[in-house]
Amino acid sequence: MKTPTLSYRVGYQPWLKENPDSTLIKYNMRDEKSWQPYVKQLDEYLKKYSDTNGTRECGPNDNNSNLVEDDVLPCRFDLSNFTAAGCGPDKQYGYGRAGSPCVVLSLNRLIGWQPVDYAPDSVPENVKGRYKSGSIALYCDGANNPDKEHIGRLKYIPEHGIDGRYYPYVYVPNYHQPIAMVKFESLPRNKLVLVECRAYALNIEHDITSRLGLVHFELFLEDKIVETKPSAL
Repeated sequence: MKTPTLSYRVGYQPWLKENPDSTLIKYNMRDEKSWQPYVKQLDEYLKKYSDTNGTRECGPNDNNSNLVEDDVLPCRFDLSNFTAAGCGPDKQYGYGRAGSPCVVLSLNRLIGWQPVDYAPDSVPENVKGRYKSGSIALYCDGANNPDKEHIGRLKYIPEHGIDGRYYPYVYVPNYHQPIAMVKFESLPRNKLVLVECRAYALNIEHDITSRLGLVHFELFLEDKIVETKPSAL
């Protein structure tokens, strides 16, 4: 029997609402005004996870599979692993002078969907070293050969990707959508890098034309002295 595939897209944050058609994340490390909008957008996006009412703490062997049948509370999503990796609000999510921006990756919501595991001998090479049964592995790289050369070191948080404990997605109050982050640790300065990130599970389809199972965005990290205007006498 053919495995049903996910025909939805991968999402990313920060995505600025005031410029909805742009997939460019661009800021000057030396200019707080240029990177604060991204920090504020991530603050806004992540604040829903601070509301733990109507959720439960789930252990490593727990999951959301019995939400409907047993009328239990959804699993609470913990952001502490992002903070520990330098992708929390205390470090401005890696923006600013750190020069190592963190980008949130998620799957668009599809009620009832949950990942299907690869057989041990069929895990894609891109994620083989980090793949964990039950979860959704992520892999980001430059979209083109020059971008692959410049993308630098990446850190996936958590390493195995989006935690499968939080699936299936169910439409219940205060469901915490699972997310992961990728930290771009050594981006070049003053150079545009086109990024492609893919999500991996047996039932996730990839199609470049329709952007299924993947997402594209651009990163441009400036390092320029900000000229200050002399004060009027």
